[in-house]
Amino acid sequence: MNTIQLFCSDLDGTLAGDRDGAHAFARHWSALPDDRRPLLVYNSGRLVEDILAFTAEEGLPMADFVIGGVGTMLHSEVWPHLGDAYRATLDRGFDVDRVEALLRPMERLSRQPDHYQHRLKSSWYLHDACPDDLEAIKSRLHSEGQGARVVYSSNRDLDIIPSAADKGQALRWLCTELGIRLSFVVVAGDTGNDRAMFELEGVTGILPENALGELSSLAQGRKTIVRGNGQAAWGVLDGLRQLGLLDPG
Repeated sequence: MNTIQLFCSDLDGTLAGDRDGAHAFARHWSALPDDRRPLLVYNSGRLVEDILAFTAEEGLPMADFVIGGVGTMLHSEVWPHLGDAYRATLDRGFDVDRVEALLRPMERLSRQPDHYQHRLKSSWYLHDACPDDLEAIKSRLHSEGQGARVVYSSNRDLDIIPSAADKGQALRWLCTELGIRLSFVVVAGDTGNDRAMFELEGVTGILPENALGELSSLAQGRKTIVRGNGQAAWGVLDGLRQLGLLDPG
C-alpha cells in the first residue's frame, strides 16, 4: 500500500485490553525511525481526559491527536487550536438537554454515568436493540427537531451525537486540516462505533481477532481490510506487519 502517514486506532478491545500487547505496541511504535513513524491518533468513545489518563496507565505511547466522545471531541497538545475549530463545526442544531428529556421516558433505556456524558454526547445503555428500536429513537429525535446521529455498538452502548459527528467524520476533518489523503491512512477497531472509520473511502483497516460481527462483516470481499492474527493489540501489530509498517517477527 501507499506510505502510511497516519494511524488511527480505537482503544478498548483494540490497542487496550491486553496489557502485554499494549506494551508490545508501545515498544514497536517507539522503535520506528522518525521518518517512518506515522502520526498517531487515538479515536475512542471515552472522553478526552479519560483517554489521556487511560493510555498513560496502559503504557501506550502518547498520541499526536486524540479524538474522543465517539467523534465529538478533538485534542492535541501541539495543535490546540484544532480542537476549538472542530468543535465549532458541531455546535449547531444539537441540544443535549433536549435529547435527554426526549429519551428518558423510553422503555429499556438507562442513562450511562455522568463521566461518559458531555454537551455533545448523550450516552445510554440499551441491551440487544433491533433495527426497529434504533429507528424509533431516531424518529423521536428528528420529529422534535434534533439534528442527531444514533450510534449503537456492542449490543449495549447507545450514543446520541450531532449529525455531523462520528469517529469517521472526525478523522476525515482532521486529515483535511493536515493535508493527508485518506489513502495514506490506516485505521483499527473492533466494534460497531468504529465502523465509520472503516467506511471512509480510501482508508485501509485492521481488524484484530476479537472484532465483533457488527464490524468484521465489512471485511467480506474488501481487500482494503486486513485481519490481524491475535487479540486486541497483538492483532493490530500483526496487521501493521502485513501492511509493511513493522518488520516481520
